[in-house]
Amino acid sequence: MPQSKEPSISFSEPTVHLESLDEGAIAVLTLDDGKGTNVMSPEMGDVYGLHITSIEDNPAVKAVILRAAGKNFSIGGHRDMLIDLGRPGRSEEELHGFMLAFYNRWLKILRIQVPVIAVLHGDCLGVAPIFGCAADIAFADETLQLQITFAGLGLYPGMALPTLLTRKIGPYRAALLAMANEIISGKEAERMGLVERCVPVGAAYEQAVRTARAIAASAPSVVKLLKRNLGIKKADIDAELEINAQQQARDFQTEEYRSRAATYLPYYYG
Repeated sequence: MPQSKEPSISFSEPTVHLESLDEGAIAVLTLDDGKGTNVMSPEMGDVYGLHITSIEDNPAVKAVILRAAGKNFSIGGHRDMLIDLGRPGRSEEELHGFMLAFYNRWLKILRIQVPVIAVLHGDCLGVAPIFGCAADIAFADETLQLQITFAGLGLYPGMALPTLLTRKIGPYRAALLAMANEIISGKEAERMGLVERCVPVGAAYEQAVRTARAIAASAPSVVKLLKRNLGIKKADIDAELEINAQQQARDFQTEEYRSRAATYLPYYYG
């Protein structure tokens, strides 16, 4: 398991910072829960979505960098949220609606019409690896420890992760990561093609800035057309998101899921 440990985690005051570089040509989104775990809660997702709308409305932006503050990129969904989703008495319809809303909060990244560069480091767990697949370019540093944990939870992956992972690294490597809960380093992620480059500790953001500046210096009309032709279109995964939400709503109601969620990520939650 990843070796990071936090004494306590809560949903309080989730924060996403939006900054700009080079007179607004580069937007920088930073996940920051103040604890270095950057739990992907609905509350943080709402703040994140507001910032994405702001980026969409700003014609000066030529590239976007998505990063995270603290020791880790993100440990994915909070265990308390996962336990609550398995609470007896919740209807399948309610669970289905919750998950679709959760997916749509975080997949607003796909609405951005300029290139998005993800910067991964530290622990990147659960659903958080989606950013390595949904961004146009992904960089990591050598601290990255990436793990897709759904199968270990007794939960089918959501957010179209199976399709987006397969698109990025192929079906056989996707199977290894999704079925076996395999933990991979930044170097291994680079070898697999999940990130475009793994750089020394602390250098991934600087690499992202250099790349964003190179993109911003290119002809905007050509870059936007390339983004349109090479990027992921949200409409292409909507049907899978619906299927994912239906399956997860069923999985949440199983005793196997409940027992596994109760002991999820003991390094973080004890």
